[in-house]
This record gives sequence, C-alpha cells and structure tokens, in this order.
Amino acid sequence: MNQTGQSDSKNLGLALLRITLGLIITITWYDNLVKGLYTADGLSGFLNWLFDPNGNASSLTFYKAILDVTIIPAAAIFGVFQLVGELLMGLGLLSGSFTRFFGFAAMAFFFNLFLSYFGGHEWIWTYVILFMSSLTVTFGYAGRTLGVDQKLVESRGEPPYPILW
Repeated sequence: MNQTGQSDSKNLGLALLRITLGLIITITWYDNLVKGLYTADGLSGFLNWLFDPNGNASSLTFYKAILDVTIIPAAAIFGVFQLVGELLMGLGLLSGSFTRFFGFAAMAFFFNLFLSYFGGHEWIWTYVILFMSSLTVTFGYAGRTLGVDQKLVESRGEPPYPILW
C-alpha cells in the first residue's frame, strides 16, 4: 500500500492510463501543429467545419453561437492558448507533473470536444471515454507512480492546494 491507500498494481494501471492520455494528447497536438490548426485561420476554419452541414454537421447550435461570439473573433489569441495548453497538458500527463491539474484540464478539453462534435458525423463516445479516463487520472493520484508528482510528495509532502499533485 502507498500513501493514498491504493495497491501498487492499481497505481501502475493509473500511471499507464495517464501516460496513454499524455501520448494521445501530445501526438494529436503535433498533428494539429502540422495541419496549421493553431493559427487564426486554422482554428476558425476548424470551428466552422464542425457545424457546417458539409463538414461534421454538429447539431448544438447554442454551442456554435457561444464559439461564434467568444472564440472565433479572437482566434489568433485562442490559437496560441490552444497550442501551449495542449502541449503542456500532454507533457504534464506524460511526465506525471501536476497530474491533477492537467487531468482536470483534460476533462474540460474532452468535454468541449464532446460538445463540439455532438450530433455530427464523428463518433462522440470517444470523447466520453477520454473524459472518463481523465477523471480517473485526476482523482486517482495517477502522477504518484512513475511520475514527477511522486517525487514532489516525497520531498514536499501533500500540496497546499489539492489540485496540484
């Protein structure tokens, strides 16, 4: 048993799930970078494609309205935010650094993707699985095995804010 009261095999499973999520996010980040999705035009084009009847044809019009007034007018800023945020999220999960913070960020990210693709041509349940995996990683102390968070707990103890490690 470890400090969280979990068995070592359970911790290894959580660590492997965390590493897998980190790989998925990091590989997707690289693919999006190559495609130019983090530019103003790339992000705007992608968001418009999501709701275009000839594109993904998502059906949540209220969500499109939110994106149209918040994200699309500032696509250049949000593109940079997305570029940095996805990279840090992927690397944080891969290394087990601030896993609870980045796991929570991944939950928000995958929920956003679920809403973005809802009612369209893509199978949205992928995002439910990724969301639930992120939830499990976040609340399962997944960075405390094979991760930097393990070293942080050993050297600094429990974090001052529970969302950190």
